[in-house]
Amino acid sequence: MRVADLSIKNYRGVRNGHLRFKSHVVLVGGNNTGKTTVIEALTLLLGRDRLIRDLTEHDFFGSDPQPADRMHLVATITDFDGEDPNAHPDWFRDGRAVPKWWDEKTGMVNATQTNASWRLCCQIGVQAYFDRPSLTVEVVRYFHDHDELIDPFDEDTPVGVPPKLIQQFGFFLVRASRTWDRVLSWGSELFRRTLQAAAAQPSGAILAQRDRLRAPERAIEDDPHIAPLINSVNDEVARCIAGSPKLTLRVTNTDSRSVLDAVSPHYTVGAGMSVPAARQGSGLISLQGLFLLLELGRLRSEAGEGFTMALEEPELHLPPATQQQLVLRVQALSSQTFITTHSPTIAAMADPTSVLMLRNVDGTLTAAPFLTEKLANNAASWQRKFYQHSRAEVIDALMHATVLIPEGRSDHLLLKTILRPLMLRQEWDGEHAYSFGLDVGVVPTEDAKVLEIARDFLRIHPRVCCLVDGDREGHRYSRELLDLNQPVITVLRWPDGYEIEDVIGWILQADVTSIVGLSSDIPALDGADLAGVISHMKAKKCDVVLYEAVAEVISENQACRERASELFQAMTSACTGVASARYVMINQVWIFQP
Repeated sequence: MRVADLSIKNYRGVRNGHLRFKSHVVLVGGNNTGKTTVIEALTLLLGRDRLIRDLTEHDFFGSDPQPADRMHLVATITDFDGEDPNAHPDWFRDGRAVPKWWDEKTGMVNATQTNASWRLCCQIGVQAYFDRPSLTVEVVRYFHDHDELIDPFDEDTPVGVPPKLIQQFGFFLVRASRTWDRVLSWGSELFRRTLQAAAAQPSGAILAQRDRLRAPERAIEDDPHIAPLINSVNDEVARCIAGSPKLTLRVTNTDSRSVLDAVSPHYTVGAGMSVPAARQGSGLISLQGLFLLLELGRLRSEAGEGFTMALEEPELHLPPATQQQLVLRVQALSSQTFITTHSPTIAAMADPTSVLMLRNVDGTLTAAPFLTEKLANNAASWQRKFYQHSRAEVIDALMHATVLIPEGRSDHLLLKTILRPLMLRQEWDGEHAYSFGLDVGVVPTEDAKVLEIARDFLRIHPRVCCLVDGDREGHRYSRELLDLNQPVITVLRWPDGYEIEDVIGWILQADVTSIVGLSSDIPALDGADLAGVISHMKAKKCDVVLYEAVAEVISENQACRERASELFQAMTSACTGVASARYVMINQVWIFQP
């Protein structure tokens, strides 16, 4: 079974939202777009009671719910084995869900199956309201069998979802805050459930340990330093109470439950002393809990039970290689996964049609797939380079408040290369590159496909900007971009006759003596003047060594740094539609003024 779609109304920062899911979902978006809200909504619908946090007014949109306000969540569950409701009496019968039919192509739920491709499904709903007299939130989970919005709190109570079915579905949540130093202990429900699934209760070893604790080879009270005190106490008690029991000291209560509770995970490296998990690094602790949960998933899968895992930010505490291995293991062992991430590397690993770019505008949540469909075998070379080979860089850019599509890959590489050392200059003040680096994401455009990329990005990002040259093609791109049915927010253009290299020349012109330092890394520029440097850059497009040398001389020269700062600050302003001394709008296009 899996969740096919989810609708959210009046929950946290979402007034309205609707999302469609595939088997392995990756949720991507900036802070406060709703990634955690989606995960918590799924937890309310499908999680066991212990996973569900207590709700307050802040869990309602606007944080001040009135008596008539309702939080309303609905999930569509599909992929039952076979399409016969009678084969699943626990789910479909009187007193349980009403059979419905899911159309994967349209995302519609139908009352009857009139198309053989439609899949059997049911819908689970959650509603909640804030009760002002008691200052509590009342919540009900039920089978959502009506198209219209019902009030499950009136006398006509809807059919509730039995805990047995929630357990059968098997939804597990790993939140971003995870400090699981006792996860491998009997105080952990996850550990106990995994043992139960594996039929691995070590009763023999626990009983043997209990017996050793009851009768230790060297009791604590026999130690010569404490024995006089213990014996004195026993003698005094014996004078007052005939036949009184003697005081002894044991590590636990010496019953099997106490022994189980005392078990604590340790780790040993080589022949050294074992160290408690609580003293280990966060990465190891996080991994041990995650892989224990995956072991439970493996056991549930072998037993024919469901295992759906929601994992927030798998990149926490882990190096990139381990992140990738973890995500692949999670997907291999789960019938469905939901992953939230700020890592382009994690997002780039997933099926691009399952990477959902979340967008929240005034409480309206939308989720558009990174690609609506997989690239065809005959996809153009630029599409494969851009959406496959450069996917991590592209997704990284889409995570910014503004996405900038330059005319060529050299523009992307030059801007990023120059920006990096400038942002490392701690003494540099002002808005400058910091705001550009934080707010504007630059994509590695392939083969000057600025128009095609812009048209696609308008589907998934609220603020799309383009940067074109000042030549004939740049003018053509400007016209075509502004003629789109949904025009881009901003078009930036270099001055007539300018390319990105000419703008770099403008930066270096702030102190032309800076170019002398280029010859140490680029011998071909020994003795070259500024015009020669610009010409060489135009001839050596995407030369990383050359670009890094140019970036270094700019960052090491104060006059050049200040001019580069001015450029990045002006570009940031233009991307948000704010005029500056360096950008002037002419015919709806922002033109750079050197």
